[in-house]
Amino acid sequence: MSGTAIVVRPASALGARAVAALTASDWTVIELDDGDEAGWDALIATLERRGDAVQLIVTAPPGSAPADDPDPAIGIAWRGAKYALPLFAQRGEGILLTLGFVPEPGGALPGSDAAAESIRLLTAAALLDAGKAGIRLRSNRLFCAPDAAPAAIEEAIRMFADDRGRFMAGAEISLRRGDGPARPGLADKTLLVTGATSGIGRAAAIEVGRQGGWVAVGGRKLDLAEETLAEVRAVGGDGMVIRLDVTDGAAWEEAARTIGSVRGALHGLVNNAGEARNRPIGELSSDDLAFLTGINCRGVRTGIDAMTALLAKDGGSVLNIASVAGLRAGPGGSAYSASKAAMVGLSCGFAARFAAASVPVRVNSLLPGLIWSDSVADSLGEQGARAFRAMIEPKTPLGRVGVPEEVASVIAYLLSDAAAAVSGQTITVSGGLELGFP
Repeated sequence: MSGTAIVVRPASALGARAVAALTASDWTVIELDDGDEAGWDALIATLERRGDAVQLIVTAPPGSAPADDPDPAIGIAWRGAKYALPLFAQRGEGILLTLGFVPEPGGALPGSDAAAESIRLLTAAALLDAGKAGIRLRSNRLFCAPDAAPAAIEEAIRMFADDRGRFMAGAEISLRRGDGPARPGLADKTLLVTGATSGIGRAAAIEVGRQGGWVAVGGRKLDLAEETLAEVRAVGGDGMVIRLDVTDGAAWEEAARTIGSVRGALHGLVNNAGEARNRPIGELSSDDLAFLTGINCRGVRTGIDAMTALLAKDGGSVLNIASVAGLRAGPGGSAYSASKAAMVGLSCGFAARFAAASVPVRVNSLLPGLIWSDSVADSLGEQGARAFRAMIEPKTPLGRVGVPEEVASVIAYLLSDAAAAVSGQTITVSGGLELGFP
């Protein structure tokens, strides 16, 4: 994807990275030096006179590091969000990427924390305003440490700006210090995807294969797993089928032995297998809760424990596929939301444990919104599926449901070396659903 982009504060540290990233991807970049109201008004007048359309706005904070005065960064971000709406109104859609600095640790600069929290809320509110105005705004945030790898910053900017980020709205990624090559793609990497027989799991396995990875296709239904593996091979990848019930500790141990024997190491574990039961709390039993937590939480923990040694051999990554229901509770979601929130907490806890022990494994959770597939439609029935979709789409700022491939592209990015500085984070691919639900 390319087009015309405005970069605010292009001479700043992060603004320069944005210009470099977009120029390399054939975007036409318009530089706006200050981002004050006079500058925006003059630029919009010029664009209107020329009849030029803008598809992307990137705002960057001043300077090269977090500051204790939050006002300049807040003002630049707020005006970028404000002026995005009239610029995108005619087309009814656009991309806003707000760059910022990761706050200084330990409260060393309280103003940097103030800037980050303010930017989070103002961009979320602007996203909702855009939706009410009929604008489908892909508004996301990228926070960077001053010593984050330039290549990693640039690849994250490209991910948010191109088709990989097309179902991301209201999402945030932080890049910490990074020393690696920050390469995109998954060539020569070994990855295990659980629940890979349909939906997001199957799409993720195929995308890994398309990017050159070797995929262990995990699942209980071996005929469907073989179908997935055939599709992986059809796009240029390779792999094998792994019989895996994620609630069975012995099955996890056998999977670890098999992958270790065939490949020697594991570079990525995608814990995607999961279940849902959404009913009013009075209609749910303790058995329902135990069933959901057994798969969505305990199964994930068992898998991480079983695979840690393999993952640590070559700096691996764990990505737990939770749900925005783990962030925002809705009617009927008491057990399901509880199990997915537990998965989010588990991800943060393992990330912190590994970091404290210098175990070279990073852990993140990815939270999809409503992702439509044949299996979802079949589980709800034709009439129920139609009613559920009709309820969700108006609550989603992007105005639609997602598809598995849109989640898979972000999964592949987070498993790649380009995201080597991302750990302990909760990243949504939801169209912004959690902001408008219930």
